[in-house]
Amino acid sequence: MELKNSRRQLLSASYVSTILTTADFRSVDRRPSRAFEKLNFIHQFAMKQDEVQLLRRNYSEDRSFVEHLDQIHELAEAVTAKDRRSNFIDLAQKASTIPAAALIRAARELASRAPESWRPFVIDAFEREMRSSPVGRLHLERIEMFPAGIERGELLFTVPMAPKETITISHKEWSTSGEEYEKIVQDSFESYSERGVAEKTDFSMSSENETKHSNAFNFQAVASGSYGPVSMTVTTGLNSTSENRQAAKASAQRAREVTEKASSRTRQEHKVSIKLETKKGVEDSSFRTITNPSDKAVRIDFYRMMRKWRIEHYRYGLRLTFDINIPNPGARLWAKYRDLRLYDQQIREPFVFTLAPDGLTDGNWQTESSKLGTAIDPPPAEKQSLSITKLLDQDKVATEIFEWGAPEGYILQDQVKGQGTWVGAGPTPGMYLPPPSGSTVPNIQIQPGSLTNSGSFKLTTEAAGGATHMAVPVIFLPSEQIALTLSIGAVRRPEAFASWRQKAWTVLYEAALARHQQRVAKIQEMRDQLWIELNGKDTLSLRRLEREELIRQTLLWIFGPSFETDTTSTSAILKWILDHEQFDKQDEDPEFQDYHKLPQQWWSQLYNFGLVVKFLQQAVEWENLLYFLYPYFWGSDDLAREKMLFEHSDPNHRDFLRAGYARVVIPVRPGFEKDFITFLDTGIFSGSLSSPYLTIAEEIASYAKTNYAGIPPANPEQHARPLLYPQQRKTWATMEKVIAALEAHFQANGKYPATLAALPGGPFVDAWNKPFVYRLPGSGNDYDLISLGADGDEGGTETDADISAGAAASLMASWFDYTPSSGIDIQLDTKLSELA
Repeated sequence: MELKNSRRQLLSASYVSTILTTADFRSVDRRPSRAFEKLNFIHQFAMKQDEVQLLRRNYSEDRSFVEHLDQIHELAEAVTAKDRRSNFIDLAQKASTIPAAALIRAARELASRAPESWRPFVIDAFEREMRSSPVGRLHLERIEMFPAGIERGELLFTVPMAPKETITISHKEWSTSGEEYEKIVQDSFESYSERGVAEKTDFSMSSENETKHSNAFNFQAVASGSYGPVSMTVTTGLNSTSENRQAAKASAQRAREVTEKASSRTRQEHKVSIKLETKKGVEDSSFRTITNPSDKAVRIDFYRMMRKWRIEHYRYGLRLTFDINIPNPGARLWAKYRDLRLYDQQIREPFVFTLAPDGLTDGNWQTESSKLGTAIDPPPAEKQSLSITKLLDQDKVATEIFEWGAPEGYILQDQVKGQGTWVGAGPTPGMYLPPPSGSTVPNIQIQPGSLTNSGSFKLTTEAAGGATHMAVPVIFLPSEQIALTLSIGAVRRPEAFASWRQKAWTVLYEAALARHQQRVAKIQEMRDQLWIELNGKDTLSLRRLEREELIRQTLLWIFGPSFETDTTSTSAILKWILDHEQFDKQDEDPEFQDYHKLPQQWWSQLYNFGLVVKFLQQAVEWENLLYFLYPYFWGSDDLAREKMLFEHSDPNHRDFLRAGYARVVIPVRPGFEKDFITFLDTGIFSGSLSSPYLTIAEEIASYAKTNYAGIPPANPEQHARPLLYPQQRKTWATMEKVIAALEAHFQANGKYPATLAALPGGPFVDAWNKPFVYRLPGSGNDYDLISLGADGDEGGTETDADISAGAAASLMASWFDYTPSSGIDIQLDTKLSELA
């Protein structure tokens, strides 16, 4: 009995790419196509005027080629001009009309005359790309599994028993955990939920983990949405009649391989033993006492009970796809990790104070202080002048002592300078400065005044004493009135300056250290914030972030280097709007009456740019983007060394960031096939230019509409049409022709025919020569078109199964697999020929 209400599902997809034949390439090349790829190739080679003239002279007889040369040169100048006025999309429209063969021919002629070794490689790559169809097919598939019964499995063990013997046996059962498989489940919450509610032998869980395990060790496709595991197929030629069956066969083989490996692994991990032992895992032990009451020896055979699973492989949708390669897909996110590494490097940098203590001088202390924004005491002056002024006026001969004490940190010099004025009895001041022993007589210079016996004078002499105390005696006559000022110099001690320099340097050092610590703290704060932003996201947030980066880079690499997700004018307008929202003004203020009014020109710019955004977001199923991540070493050796040992807690995100290149398959949303392929190939949404791949787009759209209607009728057929046998596939091929004829009749007459006899090409019969069942209106669609199978009756299995045009999916393959159950079967004395 098949328990279809216990059905499990595993989503998958099959991607089919196409290589053009020579005939296909020539046919396609005669029509406008591959606009952005051609323009980017022209931009890369940037043909100059002298090169054009040379080729014109060499191929002057080939007028068509010469005309294309002029077009290529015109576009090269336009796309490389710094003050480029032409829109990149407008230039792409012109590039689409140039045959790829002419571009390749011109590029090879230039490469033969240029020394750059990279040119032939780029030309070969471009030619190969032009010979590969940008249009692919993504078949949406699912594997459905449901229990189909219990069967006896292999022999587990036997118990021989002598007559009248009584024995006690123990039965223990457990499931070992293959941790390397379990850890593949990225979302820990989902992983633990599965462990909590699902048996280890559940086939859908085992198949899903087997798929993840395979993808972890191979460069497989990653579906960011609901497509699941992806298999790849390459076909040759634009004729898709054989492609569908070939892709279906490859996909079914891969799906069957997955389920067979999963089945094998569950049997390997599910253990049964009669021994009592301790083993990590979930175990169930039971003890039984068995007695043989007969007079004969018996043998009890224990067999494993196996659960039989029916596996069905369905196709339920088809998407038109475009294929593009992207270098370093996680570039913008990797730049953040570079910032993180830079922050760590700056935090680890030791504090270095470049100013040495002996580097602080009288001349630079203010400069060094201002650099750090701190204040320090000025250094003690290198020299000081200590002056004493006295009035010498006594009625007798007297002596006046001039004494100096050295300030702290200074030593006194013995040289003394003096000046003064006098009024007396003679032409010179009546005073005497006795010199110290061994010194010269003081030198006095007199300047007579306007009065007799008066004037001013200057003198030099030497003082007596030590380094810290000096004195000069002055003997003067009673007839004199002398105002005398004596000055002595004090020189800074070296140790005084050294003491100041050490204190000042310490202040500067501490200020620099505080500034360094403040800078490190700020960097640490920035680093912690960036770390939280990069590593604080859950699994779904990371997948969304990766998908958004792929969208941005996909648009960049489809439309070329001049494509911007925001134009300069749009960015400025949005900034203006944001500023006005942030700094709102009072509406009643006359000065700001027009403050919130958006100029008409700006409104038009934003509106038109929004139309492009709307189209690109709607035309592509970005939520189901498909991509293949290639290893880290592609593109840059320096970058590869950075990424080689990179780790992240989320393995998918780690692989995304480490990828050197990514192959992105863009699925086009149903209904947008024509518009999107026209835009990519000709640079316009619609118009006179027609893409050579338009027929493929229309064919895919028609195929999807025919095969996956999405509203299956209630009876008599199941939710999917069976296409397992050649007769069923032949029947469905005929039904597709009938559907096309019905749709053509509807387009011409506005209604569907009452009977199939009204259609040209009839009568229509299935592979068993039975007429189709046609009902108008249908039970769930506009009409029902059904083949009742080989038996001609509703329902049935195998070749008797009904085939419906309204089914939402097609059954492409079906098989059985087995997993162990917890049941054990017992039989006495099984014949040896029946043992397995």
